[in-house]
Amino acid sequence: MTAIDLAGVVSELRRAQSFLVTTHASPDGDAIGSMLATRFLLEAMGKERVTCICHDPVPGIYRWLPGAGEIRTPDDPLEPFELAVIVDVSQRNRIGRVGDRIPAGVRTLVIDHHLENGPCGDLNFVDPTYAATGEIMTELFEVAGVPLSVEAAECAYVALATDTGSFRYSSTTARSHRMAERLMAAGIDVGRISERVFDFMSLAKFRLMAHVLQRTQFACAGRVAYNEVSLREMQDLAAKSEDLDGLVNLARNVEGVEVAMMFKETGPASTKVSMRSNRDFNAALFLQRFGGGGHACAAGATIALSLSEARTSVLNEIEVLLGEQV
Repeated sequence: MTAIDLAGVVSELRRAQSFLVTTHASPDGDAIGSMLATRFLLEAMGKERVTCICHDPVPGIYRWLPGAGEIRTPDDPLEPFELAVIVDVSQRNRIGRVGDRIPAGVRTLVIDHHLENGPCGDLNFVDPTYAATGEIMTELFEVAGVPLSVEAAECAYVALATDTGSFRYSSTTARSHRMAERLMAAGIDVGRISERVFDFMSLAKFRLMAHVLQRTQFACAGRVAYNEVSLREMQDLAAKSEDLDGLVNLARNVEGVEVAMMFKETGPASTKVSMRSNRDFNAALFLQRFGGGGHACAAGATIALSLSEARTSVLNEIEVLLGEQV
């Protein structure tokens, strides 16, 4: 496992002629946008054999992105490829069944910005100072010296805008705005993109949001807010996993709340927890004890416990930690 810089990433991309590009399961805007931006980057570099594949389907609000309809599933037939490019995640177990489609001996390149230990690639560019992997992809177009098409810019902008919360999160930097300026200069319609990504809401998501808000509880003298949803409740509301996207932020916005959590039952003994926090609480560091990770203020973990057990375990840990911080 070798760490490389952006020039090294471009050099590695130029070496290969055929590619598999993938990202993490349960993909968000940065995952889908960066994966597609990688494809457009490779095509701008003259590469003709590029396949995008993801463990889970593309969420509805991103299906309009250029190339999204061509993203394959792990069950689809694949042609041989020289290089696997893994974006927006550095742990191989998080790309799901796609990992089974990468033969032993095939080189892997990781491009990511999350706080993780031990990236899985043969070559790795992992830099948490970037606000989004889409920001890295935008810079790679510059380093490679290839033109940035409108299609590529749309994908990279969605990646950047979603992972910065429309440039509101503390991870946003001056570089983030410079990259956004470059993407806008390519001719994208920012208003149209924002309507599709941030304003659109399915009826199922609307009902799920109301359900989650009603069940929000508080702990640690109001410093912690949390809610949960079971598989049965998801089924009753006809909601999909993608409908949960962003709902954890609602509780985080309550006055006095420092940490917000959402617990989602994913199986009889499996629970996914999403966490959002203020700058004084490192969510990624906290969730490392549960096998998770992510950003300092936005992280997640999948815990091999039932919904109630996971909630109790995480709350107990956070109560102890916040008590020590008083």
